Amino acid sequence: MPPARSETALKEWAVAVAAMDRGNQIILLRKGGIREDGKHFKIEHHGFFLYPTYFHEAQALLKPENRALFDETISEEDDALVTLRIWAEIEEKLEISDESAVAALDPFHIFTSEFAAKRAHWKPRHPLHVLLLRCYRLQQPQALPVMPEYAGCKSWVKLTEEYPVGVASPVLTDRQFETKVSQIKAALGQSAPAKI
Repeated sequence: MPPARSETALKEWAVAVAAMDRGNQIILLRKGGIREDGKHFKIEHHGFFLYPTYFHEAQALLKPENRALFDETISEEDDALVTLRIWAEIEEKLEISDESAVAALDPFHIFTSEFAAKRAHWKPRHPLHVLLLRCYRLQQPQALPVMPEYAGCKSWVKLTEEYPVGVASPVLTDRQFETKVSQIKAALGQSAPAKI
């Protein structure tokens, strides 16, 4: 369950955050950013706010049926404020490294298959991290100022202060979430829980 307050956020494209807010996606695909320690993604926290970003985001990198969602989220872009609407917790972490596994995940995310493959092929000697997130919708979203230290191509952000999570409701019911997890793992040929 979400904590009362937190100063931890994970940056993700605004359109992907919106997809998770709607229950359309529960996975994040991560390799790491240019400003990551060693340029590799590391799980530093198991619970965090999702911090919507627009850096590198492009409508052409989304499947056609998700491009209207891009238009909705891009209209909310604000250089001065960012609104935190989702608290997420990592339920499981999977690692994949072959093209067939990347292709098997295609039904479970909003990105084009070409973009997902490109993300997987970056730094090919390192696996693609697939995070299965349990998302909670904040009853009172938190609007906070965009600070210079939040900028750049990095995954984790330490907010300048702790912000209240408050009342948060699961985006998906337990059964809905478990069904999606089972479908993803079946597609990858996995069944046993993966340790975080």
